[in-house]
Amino acid sequence: PSRAPLPGSTSVRAAFIHVVGDLLQSVGVLVAATIIYFKPQCKIADPISTLFFSIFVLGSTSTILKDVFRVLMEGAPRGVAFEAVKEVLLGVSGVKGAHELHLWALTLSHHAMSAHVAIDASADPEVVLREATIQLRRRFGFAWCTVQVERYREEVA
Repeated sequence: PSRAPLPGSTSVRAAFIHVVGDLLQSVGVLVAATIIYFKPQCKIADPISTLFFSIFVLGSTSTILKDVFRVLMEGAPRGVAFEAVKEVLLGVSGVKGAHELHLWALTLSHHAMSAHVAIDASADPEVVLREATIQLRRRFGFAWCTVQVERYREEVA
């Protein structure tokens, strides 16, 4: 489902940085023009102003670019540790093993995961599935959880 951008979303952050960048660039141009107007021999003020602005733009957009590439490359979500997710799965009653664990970011605020969990013979697969999904969503906020439940076998562990 389509949602409006969150206050901390990439679109809002990029727009804010763009506006601040335009403001700083305008101030830089005014300062450089004033310096050049009163001291024509100081024409170096213009390229210096441009250099400072370029450094600001590169620095401020690098975090946005990292976030965008993380989503485009379906990288692991920031702030979600692989081992912590595995521990939650192994902590569910009846689970003896977890494998084929995959985490990825669909957007910066919507994360997905898939995993296979091996359960002992006495565990109810429906209960394990429900409990694992509830815990994963509650603890990590996954938008989509796919948990495949299978019977425990030594060679899978």
